[in-house]
Amino acid sequence: MALTGDLTTFNFADILQVLAKDKKSGVLLVEWKDMIVAYYVREGELVFARPVDKVFRVYTDRNFEQLIHKLRIKMEDIYKTIDRFFLPRLGQKEGIFSFTPGFIKFDSEVPVYYPVEELIMRASRLLTPEEVERKISEELLIFEKSPDADAKSSKVKLTEEEKKILSLVNGNRTVADIRKDAGMDKLTVDRSLYGFLAAGIIRRKRKERVQKPFITLDLLAKIVEKIKQL
Repeated sequence: MALTGDLTTFNFADILQVLAKDKKSGVLLVEWKDMIVAYYVREGELVFARPVDKVFRVYTDRNFEQLIHKLRIKMEDIYKTIDRFFLPRLGQKEGIFSFTPGFIKFDSEVPVYYPVEELIMRASRLLTPEEVERKISEELLIFEKSPDADAKSSKVKLTEEEKKILSLVNGNRTVADIRKDAGMDKLTVDRSLYGFLAAGIIRRKRKERVQKPFITLDLLAKIVEKIKQL
């Protein structure tokens, strides 16, 4: 999978959604203005981050456990690298990213301190109105909860506002209805809906197929014969 782009046009909520959807493993490399950071992804979950002075250095360490050992970091402390090198940069829009799948080897389970659903929601809270407009632009859109909505939402520390907005998604209310019933500003509602959608907590309501009347050849022949007799 080729995943490259510019953070000005492709935000972290979308990037993480793509990686989580197919449970990709590999390294997401972001060239920020002040540093280059490699973000290690295992089965769609962001588990580790480290700055590198040269891009090629990322690809010299192909075994994750050996890398952690070389860097003298305890496995139970790797989440602290996400605290330092990822979370503070969620709102930054200047950076070039690329994802390289598969080359890093994970020999064993790696602790996931920040579930991808949590990171997606954090990223969605920082989206600009222009970014939100890309997915939540139609007031008549209707969303419904996904079959595993409870399991996914349980991984996220939702704000009270987000909890209320999620409770309003019932497969009948339109986006306009939710904005009105939530009693909050439009951007807060739309950011939440964007995050829920990217995290797989909600989905667009599927249109019900209308069963077209079926006429057998025998019935059609009888109708034709009746018409001839008129």
